[in-house]
Amino acid sequence: MKYWVIKVLKLLLCLLIVLCSTLVGFSYSSKLYNRKKILESFELELKNIKTVIRYSSKELYKIFENSFIDYQFNDDEPFSVQWEEMLESYSKTLTYSDIEILSNFGRTLGTSDLAGELNNIDMYLALLNSQISQAKQSIDTKSSVYKTLGLTLGLAVAIILI
Repeated sequence: MKYWVIKVLKLLLCLLIVLCSTLVGFSYSSKLYNRKKILESFELELKNIKTVIRYSSKELYKIFENSFIDYQFNDDEPFSVQWEEMLESYSKTLTYSDIEILSNFGRTLGTSDLAGELNNIDMYLALLNSQISQAKQSIDTKSSVYKTLGLTLGLAVAIILI
């Protein structure tokens, strides 16, 4: 092969490496934003549940019919089991502590009287707000690091190859 063809292929490979590593950095950063968005959606959902429980007597699976959650709850199996199955779909985006809080919420929902349910929801809303604050803090501290690190590592590998 001609010398200039090898150089062009090498440059294209370097460009591809830089592009891929930058995309990986951006995907990690995106995961932080998605976590915050999902937690805020669960917070809104808990507020809606609180309102529905206070003013109506719907069954648990009916409460979630018009929610953001992309899961069909039914009355065939226990709600807590279905809640756990639904949370599994978020396990790649949410942290272990996020899942644990939401899991505990699902286990306790529907196990108390009206006042107990409302107090329980308030407690989990406070815990969820704490997780949202942590997610915002993670975005502030880690998002730009992931983006920069992806680009920098790609450039470093490209320089080594040249």
